[in-house]
Amino acid sequence: MVEESLAFEQLLGEYKPMIHNLINRLGIMDPHKEFYQEGVLALWEVSQTYDEKKGKRSTFTYFIIRNRLISLIRKKNHKQEQIEEIMVKSSNEATIGPHEFEWDPYLYREIVCKLSENQRKWFDGFVIEDLSIKEIALREQVSVDAVKNWGRLAKRKLMKEPVVLSYLDI
Repeated sequence: MVEESLAFEQLLGEYKPMIHNLINRLGIMDPHKEFYQEGVLALWEVSQTYDEKKGKRSTFTYFIIRNRLISLIRKKNHKQEQIEEIMVKSSNEATIGPHEFEWDPYLYREIVCKLSENQRKWFDGFVIEDLSIKEIALREQVSVDAVKNWGRLAKRKLMKEPVVLSYLDI
């Protein structure tokens, strides 16, 4: 075991410049020495698996270390892409319309189950989407008075629900 450790220390002394050269050649910034450590681990792998019958040790070592460093770069890039994707998703959720993120789905379900289809259209447009009566009328292709009536009837139904009424403030 001690002989093996000394042999590896000698091998590391011999290939340390190669590890640093590969890190520089691949344009890797390595302030925490993660890539250097990966190179040392790759060198350890070489010391355990190298077969003299298959070619020069230096060529095999170069190939293994280089590929391990490239794999680590890819792994870090993939992790960074995942982090960026999460950040984009969370920023999209944070920039949802003014009322959408405030709605409790259970409360919404309680409200809309008490309303007719047209009253639901008024509620979704006026309260949830913050549209004007005229915009709702244009979207639904009905008169402004019809939309006002939907709202009036919806408010009457919701007035009977004190919890809903205090939450909505309509």
